[in-house]
Amino acid sequence: MFSKLFHGCREDSSKSSSDKLKQTLEMLEKKEIILQKKISVEVERAKEFTRARNKQVCKYKHMYQLYSAAAMQCLKRKKFYEGKMEQLCSSQSHIRDQEQKLPQKPSVHCRQVQQMTTNLKENLEA
Repeated sequence: MFSKLFHGCREDSSKSSSDKLKQTLEMLEKKEIILQKKISVEVERAKEFTRARNKQVCKYKHMYQLYSAAAMQCLKRKKFYEGKMEQLCSSQSHIRDQEQKLPQKPSVHCRQVQQMTTNLKENLEA
């Protein structure tokens, strides 16, 4: 009975675990690039709103407040993306540590690797 449950894990070698870690690391690097692009877009939008606000100071006071609020929202989103970026960086360093430990421990249980990648994906999607 137990051999049927754990049969799949015995076939997984440290090589396949390493491959899974590398795939997860590549996915995290792609997400990091996307977040960097989003951060730069938000910074540019905030600058545009600030420039527009400065042009509208004399003419329309209500537009001045709208542009200020829009610029603040851009900066808040930027800060949110930076927080996500920090999470990605810590996840990447954790995976790199696991990759370094993998050759030292050839009998790494595949369930641990699967659970770690699942947890990382759930954290990143949330």
